Amino acid sequence: MVTQLVAGRVFDYSRVIGRGAVSGAGFNTPIALCLAAEDKVFVVNRGAEYVPGAPWNKMAHGSRIGVFFIGGENEDEEWLTEFGDYGDGTGEFIWPAGIALDSRGNAYVTDEWLNRVNVYDPDGRFVSQWGTEGSGPGQFLGPNRILIDGEDTVYVVDGRNHRVQKLGLDGTFKAEFGSLGDGDGQFNNPWGLTIAPDGHIYITDTKNNRVQKLTTDGEFVAEFGAYGDGRGQLNRPSDVAVDDEGDVYICDWGNSRVQVFAADGRFLTSFIGDAQEFSKWARPAVNASPQALLRRREVKDLSVEWRLAMPQAVEFDVARQRLLIADTQRNRIQIYNKLDSYVSAQKNL
Repeated sequence: MVTQLVAGRVFDYSRVIGRGAVSGAGFNTPIALCLAAEDKVFVVNRGAEYVPGAPWNKMAHGSRIGVFFIGGENEDEEWLTEFGDYGDGTGEFIWPAGIALDSRGNAYVTDEWLNRVNVYDPDGRFVSQWGTEGSGPGQFLGPNRILIDGEDTVYVVDGRNHRVQKLGLDGTFKAEFGSLGDGDGQFNNPWGLTIAPDGHIYITDTKNNRVQKLTTDGEFVAEFGAYGDGRGQLNRPSDVAVDDEGDVYICDWGNSRVQVFAADGRFLTSFIGDAQEFSKWARPAVNASPQALLRRREVKDLSVEWRLAMPQAVEFDVARQRLLIADTQRNRIQIYNKLDSYVSAQKNL
């Protein structure tokens, strides 16, 4: 367990969840997370397109929305259900990219390839879909992250249109902000977004290698980061989360880490991953293979597998004061707790 003490904050590595799986208790390229009540977590699995000889719209395995219970204690997690499937038919998706829940528990899933949003009821049954390819109001070119605020306004990051659209639950266009560029309030292939407790919206301006803080009407407030691999620098940031104290967590995809900033933009620390032990679900699979165990003992340094590998999503769970990181290329979620206090902390900065 690694604990980081920085600027009056204590972050404590908790545990890892998951394994590679095309269904059930595991993940397949998890690229988006959504927190729900009662410790439920919705996970968007992009899946893998590798089925030889299959039609283009049936060539993937593992694309789905997984629903999990992730409690507060070690190994207190379970798979609950899943819905959705790979394809271009009704209720299917090719490149699922984001998920959000409305006030009734309906799930909205963006499809980056088919340029639409699928809507499912709380039991995972398909309800409707909206959106078409284009650059007009309510149209999309590569929609990715999506969120729904307390008034059921839908925000969709319209990546290749370099904008964010505000819509109704039925896809009715309300407003938009952003355009291609590197100025204040402009974007170059934005990807992730969140609304902070203070009401500001944070957007990962991915190809400009920064995160912008805006009002919900798109007025520029501040920015975080610049291109690079140093402290506080970013390489294709993919997602962002903000906790109840205003600390900002940026998924630094190209540098395989998550960086933490104070609300005023000061760099605080970074997480590179600390999954030194197998997860509850992965351990039985590894232990069942004597040859795998022997081969692992021949490796002098296994620390590379502890680390994050191109993480694509972060969510801060305010109720449990913990950060969930989608460790995308390793098909798992790593969790860090934010503690009020800690005695004799081991510094790892």
